[in-house]
Amino acid sequence: MRFLDEINYRLNEKAKEIEDWIDEQSRKARVPLYTSVDLRVSHHKITPVDTNIFPAGFNNLCRVFRERVGRLFREEFIRSHPETRKIVVVPELHTRNPYYWENIQVIKTILESEGFLVEIGLVSDELYQDGIGFKAISGKEVKAYKLKRKDGIVYISEFIPDLILINNDFSSECPEILRDISQPVEPPVEMGWHTRRKNVHFEFYNKLAGELADIIEIDPWMISIETFSQKGVDLDKPEDREIVATHVDLLLNRLRNEYEKRGVNEKPFVFVKSNSGTYGMSVLSVLAGDDIRTLNAEGRKQMKVTKGGKPVRDVVIQEGIPTSLKFEPQVVGEPVIYLIKSNVAGGFLRQNKGKSKFDNLNTKGMEFSCLSFENENSCENKECEKFLPPAYQIVARVAGIAAGYEIEKILKEGGCKDSS
Repeated sequence: MRFLDEINYRLNEKAKEIEDWIDEQSRKARVPLYTSVDLRVSHHKITPVDTNIFPAGFNNLCRVFRERVGRLFREEFIRSHPETRKIVVVPELHTRNPYYWENIQVIKTILESEGFLVEIGLVSDELYQDGIGFKAISGKEVKAYKLKRKDGIVYISEFIPDLILINNDFSSECPEILRDISQPVEPPVEMGWHTRRKNVHFEFYNKLAGELADIIEIDPWMISIETFSQKGVDLDKPEDREIVATHVDLLLNRLRNEYEKRGVNEKPFVFVKSNSGTYGMSVLSVLAGDDIRTLNAEGRKQMKVTKGGKPVRDVVIQEGIPTSLKFEPQVVGEPVIYLIKSNVAGGFLRQNKGKSKFDNLNTKGMEFSCLSFENENSCENKECEKFLPPAYQIVARVAGIAAGYEIEKILKEGGCKDSS
């Protein structure tokens, strides 16, 4: 792919300057402890399309990358939380998805392999028993216990953690039990989707992408993504669909002009998404404003609520990036990159046989494979890094730093605003 080869060449050429810039930005921003970044790679662009501050999916990482995650966790805790010996991981509660609980089991195993003592702590006012078991896809039972609080300290029975590691994006509300406690909480509980907004993230990302583009002397358009927000809309209402459709048409017209100017032989499209939430919910791929104006009952239902049943009233209209990663005649994919602070820990490919290059791939039918895909022995031979090109790594790291600037902004503004 000539486009990606050119980006990789320029990144390698300016590697020292880029590392200095990333170090500088990482000092300025409160970069999350861990992040996963969904990338879209086309013949003309590479950008993030989703950045998760409470990432699941660690079970999809190969052995080599899991080992690196553990090493990077240990190094970061030595640097920022040197007293840490005991850790409580706070997972999602309202799911019995065995793949999610495999993710929690893997996180626990990774941390224990580095010498930490780890328990799983549940945040819930509705849980009356102290312990509950969840079945992981491997067949293992993940034992979790209700988290309690006394005198500003959270604990599980006799287990008092030195650090709380959150793996729950708290879409609906900011939990009081984890606020203003004496133990460090990573990432900050204030960064749940109760408060976080996607358009803010991409504002920070695009600004940083512009600075990176100046360093490597490329058109910033190649690594940025247009994203606009519209508040106070209900797609069940025709008048609100008209508002969103008008913005869709405006963005599509801009994209057509940019494509024509740059000789891009693609049909532009956009995604309409909830401005908060994850798991690929409340996402529509749209080729024209009329797709929104004439949205059928199924489409309106899809955009009615996001994770946790939270009503969608705030949407983003985002430039669509057609994926160019194709592995079989009917299989398209996208890379997902994992970070510990600003360091790349690994990644995998998300594939979806039932989708096209224009679709949201984070949905029913998705499967996961090593980044190496066609080289099944790469993990056994510890050659995984060969399949992590510089463009994947740097763009993901920039997205992680953008999330750090989000944290700074939200904390400065008082944190958990929307806990209803």
